[in-house]
Amino acid sequence: MKSLVWFRSDLRIDDNQALKNACISSSEVHCVYLHSLNQNEAHNEANCKTHFIIENLKSLEEDLGRFNIPLTIIDSNNFLDDPNKILQIVKERNLQQVFWNNQVGFDEIKRDDMLKKVLDENNIKYSNYENGLVYSPGTLRTGDDRPYSVFTPFKRKWIEKFNIDLLDIEFNYTPKNNTGIKSNVNTFDFSFKKTHSVDMSLWPVGEKEAYKRLNDYLDQKVLRYSKDRNDPIIDGTSRLSPYFASGVISPRRCILEALKRNNFELDSNEIGIVKWIDEIVWREFYKNIMFCFPRVSKDKPFQEYTVNIKWRHDESELDAWKNGETGFPIIDAAMKQLKTEGWMHNRLRMVTAMFFTKNMLHDWKIGEAFFMCNLMDGDFSSNNGGWQWSSSTGTDAAPYFRIFNPLTQSKNFDKSGLFIKKYISELEDLDAKEIHSPASNIRSHLGYPEQILDLKESRLRAIEAFNSARN
Repeated sequence: MKSLVWFRSDLRIDDNQALKNACISSSEVHCVYLHSLNQNEAHNEANCKTHFIIENLKSLEEDLGRFNIPLTIIDSNNFLDDPNKILQIVKERNLQQVFWNNQVGFDEIKRDDMLKKVLDENNIKYSNYENGLVYSPGTLRTGDDRPYSVFTPFKRKWIEKFNIDLLDIEFNYTPKNNTGIKSNVNTFDFSFKKTHSVDMSLWPVGEKEAYKRLNDYLDQKVLRYSKDRNDPIIDGTSRLSPYFASGVISPRRCILEALKRNNFELDSNEIGIVKWIDEIVWREFYKNIMFCFPRVSKDKPFQEYTVNIKWRHDESELDAWKNGETGFPIIDAAMKQLKTEGWMHNRLRMVTAMFFTKNMLHDWKIGEAFFMCNLMDGDFSSNNGGWQWSSSTGTDAAPYFRIFNPLTQSKNFDKSGLFIKKYISELEDLDAKEIHSPASNIRSHLGYPEQILDLKESRLRAIEAFNSARN
């Protein structure tokens, strides 16, 4: 049999259910990736992420080539165009079956339903699988058969149902019959124009590099994860999120390798490993939320009453936040890290998002979109879930009256101001007492802006806005 594998957010060979099953059932395998600048723009995909994906496609082409599997890039207008593009290549190459791994967004599910209909109408078989998730979205249910909307009971059920066979992902690929078709990744015109300023050397491409990063982290740093994960100047996190977002490495592979180092215990033994696995389960939780509650894919809050919040909109404040010029050093350093690295430390994502939605009282959807437009690891479900958590509009959200004080956060997690100094050169000579909130005369002398708002007043304003929305 001759089959087609459609790559989407799964740019890897390891733990790729669609590719694996195509190779098992087929003597000849073709692969395709649909590239759409229009769709990327519609979904706020970051320029740096598109850059990362293109480079990883080149690496994937080489990996597939070892097994005589060609990778063809095809230009598509948008999701509505995708089903016919797939049908066209199937007919042109006389292929009998299409394989793909699922995505959980509303638009993606709608697109795949359209594809199924087109394939059914043309009597073409198809098979679809989960993209590296341990459990299919929607399958973990509460006692009264409802989807979970709070993380802790979701995780409890996740562990209760867990069986090591769920991580049976090892598979040895063997060469397939030569298709006579050459891959076109290196000759395809992606029409990509670099507009980002991210240091791409921070993110070496390819599945081998992702796997090396995983093993280096597990061997050298994960045991300190619980202690180091909130300090942004310490390289205490795995920085695997860009590889997750584009599917260069799978969550199941990461969990399996972590469990090997923890005597296969999910909730005991090394606390650093347990906590690190928790963070991967969070990603699965947010995908579960997006699948079970499609409204969060449609710019709607999970907490429905919060649609009544009267958000402010101040263009000067918005620009100050985007450019790292709010006058709050920890916020500004975090925003500059985003622009420099295409990535932000997770603790600071919460701090900056809460400052944006609570102190500034700006609509979370604007901040969510800005992050997606700049994140190398932009993952719709995780980014949406994080922003809605911080803004108290989402599932398992922080209580609306819980508002991180950025000065307190700065003093607690960047005690010496080393992170601030790394990204705000104007403040690099200040001591630990001055740097978190420099005096006005120091700001003036160093050319660093005054604070754009009063923390106490803005906190009370936010609480009033949420109270009004509830009544």
